[in-house]
Amino acid sequence: MGFAIDQMVKKLAKKGIKIDPDNVDDNREKRQEQESIRFTKQLHQNERKRMFKSSLVSDPDDLKTTFNDFNADSTQLQQELSRAKWIGANIRDGSKDNYLFSGKPGRGKTMLAVSILNALNSIPSCELSCLFVSVEMFMNLEWTVYKNNNSWDKDELYKAEQCIRNCDVLVLDDLGSEATFKSGKDVEQATKHKQEVLFRIADYRKSKTNIITTNNTGKELQTMYHPKIVSRLLTKDASHYIEFVGEDKRRS
Repeated sequence: MGFAIDQMVKKLAKKGIKIDPDNVDDNREKRQEQESIRFTKQLHQNERKRMFKSSLVSDPDDLKTTFNDFNADSTQLQQELSRAKWIGANIRDGSKDNYLFSGKPGRGKTMLAVSILNALNSIPSCELSCLFVSVEMFMNLEWTVYKNNNSWDKDELYKAEQCIRNCDVLVLDDLGSEATFKSGKDVEQATKHKQEVLFRIADYRKSKTNIITTNNTGKELQTMYHPKIVSRLLTKDASHYIEFVGEDKRRS
């Protein structure tokens, strides 16, 4: 290749065109390096999309919501929206903490949690992979594998667990509903099997970003789950907690 370049340079020199072979090599190496960087970035973006598409959700349309879909028509709702945007920016800037969205059904917890994921996914320079998991759907998948011992279900469960383990930002949606629909003093402790499954998830998610949505209070969750699960999944930072107290959006 070097001989061929030398011959080309000599021919061009005879025509009055001067080329520095060293610059030719440098430019080629720079182009190759830039192409390699571009290819690596594209691979990573494809992996981020694949991860998000692996989400466990009953209605795929629920994964399309953005901050613009949240109707903040009151001071309280504006505060909730503002807090969610702050949390999204905090995660974008490197936060690896736990966040808790708590409130009665239909208050917009899931909508804003998904909006955070979509905001992160929309930033080209952001390398964080995002995943949404309905706790109830995951538990049902676990139970199906336990009950039927089906190879296809086992494969689906394995894939789901690998995504939970490897994603950078995880939304665990509706924590608590898989254990009980009761509240207050009537809250019951989750079954041993469900506690074991959640402990495994909590163990996967150490030192990673987790957003938990729940219809229960923090105190109720402490009654339902082992202290180690609570410690690893729930935040102790008041600034990482949003209490949703508005009207039921599903009825409005």
